[in-house]
Amino acid sequence: MIAGSGAGVSARIKISKSTYYTVFVSLVLLSFLLIGLSMNTTGISMVYYPDLPSETQLLLRRIKGHRTTHRLSNPCPGASNTTRCKPNGNIVFIKTYKTGSSTLRNILNRYGLANNLSFILNRAQPVGHVFKSLKSFPISKLLPPIGVRDGDYRHYKYNMSNVHMRPSLEDLHNLMNPNSVYITILRHPVDQWLSYFQYFHKDDAMRNLFGGNDTNLDPVRTFLNLPAKFMKFKSNARNYQFRDLLEVDTQREDVDYVREKIDEFAELFDLVLLTEYFDESLVLLKRLLGWSFDDVLYLKMREQPQRLRADDEARKQLLEHNRADNMLYSYFYEVLQANIAAYGASFQDDLNYFRDHLNRTLSECVGASKVVDVAGDHQNIRYGSREQSSPFCKKFVSYSSSGDVFRRQSNQSGNTGR
Repeated sequence: MIAGSGAGVSARIKISKSTYYTVFVSLVLLSFLLIGLSMNTTGISMVYYPDLPSETQLLLRRIKGHRTTHRLSNPCPGASNTTRCKPNGNIVFIKTYKTGSSTLRNILNRYGLANNLSFILNRAQPVGHVFKSLKSFPISKLLPPIGVRDGDYRHYKYNMSNVHMRPSLEDLHNLMNPNSVYITILRHPVDQWLSYFQYFHKDDAMRNLFGGNDTNLDPVRTFLNLPAKFMKFKSNARNYQFRDLLEVDTQREDVDYVREKIDEFAELFDLVLLTEYFDESLVLLKRLLGWSFDDVLYLKMREQPQRLRADDEARKQLLEHNRADNMLYSYFYEVLQANIAAYGASFQDDLNYFRDHLNRTLSECVGASKVVDVAGDHQNIRYGSREQSSPFCKKFVSYSSSGDVFRRQSNQSGNTGR
């Protein structure tokens, strides 16, 4: 009936190429959403995927020409769920803000501690964050790798980088071991923006500046309706993920420039994980690195007790406000789906196995939760381990892995020589 109706309409009116393309893109996006829904059988949060701006739709045409799957071929052919083969511990994780990156960092920390790996760490910062660009960061301020004498810069080669920094790729390449895997994580741009806005107390700034005695002031709507004199602040408060990944021109978000940078990201990253598909992403990561499922078990870090919300209209405005992030996320959403398809028929079985294993571990190890103040003025949910927990559970339910990595490397480098 649909085909017949289409034939009738085409006989009466001329349909433009742009109309055909719009229908085509809509069908493609619908198919990917249906794939996601079919996988959403165990309670994972579905991705919020509203209508895409036309700039993003234009970008989707370029996906087919990109390298998106071949790096994820199985490094352990015929391996079972519990077998690992040729594990790779040389990893560059470009850490993004408010995307679940602390949870992913904790996974990498745990693996690095178990395998005595060396991390890029700022010796003056308690958990090693660099924050600045490596280009302007003196190498003397880095902790030496394990077993390397302090100041023997020629031998400063690291297994892992998983701290906040402004990456300068040339400097990063020079510090890392050869054949390092490059990964990052992205979150839906609206949810990431809301989390960032709340975590860094920009919502409180809106209340303090404009709230007065109005206890019901909506900080998101207030931000979106800021008067002209606040335009510089408003312009800077956007596209946080796009700015986190590499050194970019923060004043540009035109489609050609963003597309050019996404092309660079597509060449650089072996895998881009997505927060909304965290479990799926970890199954892909486990295969890419040749790790075991035990290696990618996780407990949520930096979880906020109350999330800032936005209504549907505000979400649409925020999506447009974060146009570059939307293009970035939309592209790597498609790449993730392509990688899942390339994984093969065993993907769903591996995903189910991992979730079952994770749920058993959480039930066995994790006790009561409480809200605590961290980093001075932030609140997070933290969990305790169950009474009489195993040594594994005590390590698993731990919020000190970054400090443990820092202390271990401080103690095992500097005076050990080479």
